[in-house]
Amino acid sequence: MKEYLYTQRVYFADTDAGGIVYHASYIDWAEHARTEMLREMVPEKSQHELAEGDDGILIVVRSIEIEYRKPGYLDDLITVHTTVEETQRLSCTLRQIVMRGENVLAALRVNVGFISARTMMPALIPDYMRKALSE
Repeated sequence: MKEYLYTQRVYFADTDAGGIVYHASYIDWAEHARTEMLREMVPEKSQHELAEGDDGILIVVRSIEIEYRKPGYLDDLITVHTTVEETQRLSCTLRQIVMRGENVLAALRVNVGFISARTMMPALIPDYMRKALSE
């Protein structure tokens, strides 16, 4: 299964007053990593084009499980490793690992659903997206 990488520097805004990464920053980085994964998987369609195009789909987070393992610090260079665990008809589950070098800082399991941009109701994953998620 293909792994997608997203690298980010830890900025002051990502930390608490002591220079330790704030817990919500991991969720923010995971979102950035999923967005960049989608750009790489389906380069011909931006998220805006997915929502406004013929498919008219939005990708929304249904659930997130996160395990914090080690603290991150100001100025760290972190990498989010994202893989697709499972694809279903209306959703998929992603595994995201936030690392500093060889150290795992946090492990996330994220379930995202596909909904119609017009009705805001669940929608089938388009075939081209399903194919990209399965590779």
